[in-house]
Amino acid sequence: MENGAFLAYNAVMSLLIVAGVTLLARGERFAAGYRRFLTVMIAGVLVFATDPVFDFFLPSVVHVVHGFAALLVVYSLYDPIHNDLRREEWAALLLRNPTDARRPAEWMTALDDEILEVFRSSELVLTPAVVAYNIGYSREAVNRRLGELEEREFVERIERGRYRLTVRGEAYLRGEPGPPGENPPERPG
Repeated sequence: MENGAFLAYNAVMSLLIVAGVTLLARGERFAAGYRRFLTVMIAGVLVFATDPVFDFFLPSVVHVVHGFAALLVVYSLYDPIHNDLRREEWAALLLRNPTDARRPAEWMTALDDEILEVFRSSELVLTPAVVAYNIGYSREAVNRRLGELEEREFVERIERGRYRLTVRGEAYLRGEPGPPGENPPERPG
């Protein structure tokens, strides 16, 4: 009787697994790029779910079936990670958005990056008011940060109230380190 209860329990659990996997398969729209891997995982789980059938009819091959199912699940989990690590799309993503590779100095704020990006995108001489308008900060806040960026040689003042990006600022935006042994000038006091 114990063996019959165990088989019934396994059958119920297998049906629950099949129901869960079916729901997962129907809701896989979020994982369109991983459909192949999700299909392999579902196949592995379904092979596990057939355990009661093999246990009842062919108990000598249950361990082989478990091994095959485990192999499918492990492959489905490993392969997308392995492929993602080698994909050129990851490199393109990093190269397209250099802020991911930048290492801002301790004195820098997030506002500094936004200010520098406005200069790069426009390639013009800009006033603090124009920069502030384009990034949604006050002119006073932008003016304070421009003073700091000018002292650190990321921007250069062309004339009173007009700035442009320097070579150092452009290099920072590309994620390039400064020349060897050269540190940005320290602020006095």
